[in-house]
Amino acid sequence: MNTLAISFIVGAIGMLLLAVWMLRHSKQKRLRERMMLHFREVLPYGSTVSGVAPGDQQSYWHLLKVRASIYAGFELQKKHMVGIPVAFMFTGMVGWLIYGFVGAVLIFSAAIFVFGFLLPYSRLHRRRAQTVAQIPLFIDQVLRSLSTGRSLESAMRFAASEALTPLRDVVDRVVRAADLGADMIESLSEAAKLHNLRELNLIALAMRISNHHGSSPRDMLESVVKMVRQQELARRELAAMTGETRMSAWVLGVTPLVIAGYIMLTNPNYLNMLLEDASGQTMIVTAMVFQGLGALILWRMLRSV
Repeated sequence: MNTLAISFIVGAIGMLLLAVWMLRHSKQKRLRERMMLHFREVLPYGSTVSGVAPGDQQSYWHLLKVRASIYAGFELQKKHMVGIPVAFMFTGMVGWLIYGFVGAVLIFSAAIFVFGFLLPYSRLHRRRAQTVAQIPLFIDQVLRSLSTGRSLESAMRFAASEALTPLRDVVDRVVRAADLGADMIESLSEAAKLHNLRELNLIALAMRISNHHGSSPRDMLESVVKMVRQQELARRELAAMTGETRMSAWVLGVTPLVIAGYIMLTNPNYLNMLLEDASGQTMIVTAMVFQGLGALILWRMLRSV
């Protein structure tokens, strides 16, 4: 009986200690949640440019989500992780109901190509070109602020407040991260890496050299401005000279898809006849492989010019 009573007492003490620990842990958790809520109100994407919240470690999946959000042009959330695959699967099911297996494969592949690659890539390329075109004006604003006696970081903050979108969306996150204690130079380098903007990395390099050696970054920033403007001029001249080549590549890439779509709409039984024959199946698979290979080659050619 005494042993049983002692066991109950020890168990009660243990349960009491566990309850105290859980109460303290819940208070700390609520405090942390409120702190994180305040952080998100000030900086919605976290205390760093990549969106890592204070106290959290940067994981591979988080970086993948950030890069995918930059590629898509909007912040990906959990609902998008479910909704986007469901939408693609729905297009495949529509193709299956209308044209069978081949229609499902073709429509599903076309949807992924158009909405998963072509449109996001073109938007990303256009947004990046606009950002690069705005960098010389941004650096000019920094240089004018430096000439008035501002410090380099103060000049960066002022130039960020005067910048236009889409560059402002990038530098605003750098400034907000610096306001929460992050290093502005490291944040700018991280933003340059995430958005693939070498020009921002050069600005960060100029700031790093100025902080380490105490020199003025004016000369280096002026060199960056000249380099960006020369690159922009050369890019426009190259685009003008290769416009006919680009148009020819688009026509060559789109024409087979348009012809295949026209055949499916006007004579769906034609594909069924091909599917019923072994040689027809081989022809369809071979055509799809060569079409994908040709699209990849043309895309690489367009990127090279």
